[in-house]
Amino acid sequence: MFGFLKKHRKNSQGKHNKKNDKNNTNENVAQDTIPSSISQCEKLVQSIFGNSSDIIIQTFDTQKEKALLVYVDGLVSKNLMDRDIISPLKAKGFNGDMSLAIQTHYQEVFNVSTFVSEVLHGQTALFYEGSKKIYMIDIKQCDRRSVETPDTEAVIRGPREGFTENFRTNTSLLRRKLRTPKLVIENVIIGRQSNTPVSIAYIEGIVNQDVLKEVKSRLDKIDTDAILESGNIEQYICKHKFSPVSGIGTTQKPDVAAARILEGRVAVFCDGTPHVLTIPELFVENLQTSEDYYNRILLATTLRILRFLGLFITIMLPGLSVAIITFSQEMMPTVFLNSLIASTQKTPLPAGAEIFLLILMFELLKEAGTRLPKTVGSAITIVGALIIGDAAVSAGIVSAPAVIIVALTAVSSFIVPTLPEFIILYRMLFLFLGGSLGLIGIGTGVVIMLTQLVSTESFGIPILSSFSKNELKDIILRFPLRSMIYRPAAIAKDNMRRRK
Repeated sequence: MFGFLKKHRKNSQGKHNKKNDKNNTNENVAQDTIPSSISQCEKLVQSIFGNSSDIIIQTFDTQKEKALLVYVDGLVSKNLMDRDIISPLKAKGFNGDMSLAIQTHYQEVFNVSTFVSEVLHGQTALFYEGSKKIYMIDIKQCDRRSVETPDTEAVIRGPREGFTENFRTNTSLLRRKLRTPKLVIENVIIGRQSNTPVSIAYIEGIVNQDVLKEVKSRLDKIDTDAILESGNIEQYICKHKFSPVSGIGTTQKPDVAAARILEGRVAVFCDGTPHVLTIPELFVENLQTSEDYYNRILLATTLRILRFLGLFITIMLPGLSVAIITFSQEMMPTVFLNSLIASTQKTPLPAGAEIFLLILMFELLKEAGTRLPKTVGSAITIVGALIIGDAAVSAGIVSAPAVIIVALTAVSSFIVPTLPEFIILYRMLFLFLGGSLGLIGIGTGVVIMLTQLVSTESFGIPILSSFSKNELKDIILRFPLRSMIYRPAAIAKDNMRRRK
């Protein structure tokens, strides 16, 4: 009996839910239908947008019937509105035919949801008495930053234009670099509240299809209120949450984005940020710049060797120096050892603690210089480092060799600005292992670092997969462009040959 009651209650509840779903569906359909009366349209718009002061609802009389304009103040050109919309509709020759009256590009919309989305993206909506459709007119005009040189990717030789916060401007800059019909730019909207436009760019026939499918799949799974910067997207689509290397590249230069797309990668543009994601990114690309391909072979190769040396110094030098000073003093020359002992006699701290405190001071000064205005930030960084470092040595808190080691470490870190997490993490790891275990700890740290890099993948592609026969021509040594016939084998699987 109780089982029957439970079954009956379940069936009744199911029928009730179906009835409610049907009523909700009918209600949604009714709400999504466009009224034919201007007064009803005005009430509908007011019920959707409420009392927002920037949503302008303007009614006016034409030569035939009433009309209603809806737009976001600040996103449209009022001069174009008067010239191309209001004036033609009030003209004596207007006979009710919108196709002849509207003097600019427009599209017809037949549901309210599309109308709301288009208005919030800067379109102007025109309702006309007796018509159950909306004319969405494109007269956008908003304040935006002009195309400038990106500060983080300065070059001596090469293009100086950089992406801006407007993603349509960014896609046009990319289109100027790749004038091919095979360049595909797909648009998606992400964010329940922000409705942020996001674009995926790739070249049909060259792109790695597996990477493209995975990128689209991960973007579709993003379910959040807002996407405000491409960094939000990077964190949502990256599977290695705690890895110091994400495998997703960023750039502000159209030529860099175009070059990476030509190798089979996918670029992700996000409205509101000049940083464009390129997927996937190999580890060695952090030590390469676009200028390497614009300069001659000897200069490009020399600069790459300097970057590899700078990465080694900024990560290994603090830990390696502490390990040698603390545990392996016999490895140092006698003259240097005597000078080191003389300079550290009055210091109360061990070598590891000295270098740790100086690195901490350097990071604090660097962060202060970054957040302060440019005119003040550089002065604070330089003056603070000189004064604090000299005062610490004079007071006998740290030794002069420790200051030299940290200064060389800091300068080398600026050579590879795209790996801040990787550098900070492994620098501190090597410092700890070198100070506690000596050279054995340094060897242990190398094994840990290489194991982590080898095991890291970016969208199914290992980030260290740059050591094939053809790819070795573009790692440390940069071979002539004529010899670079093939694209990276790990990325471009379908179309390997870049030149005949």
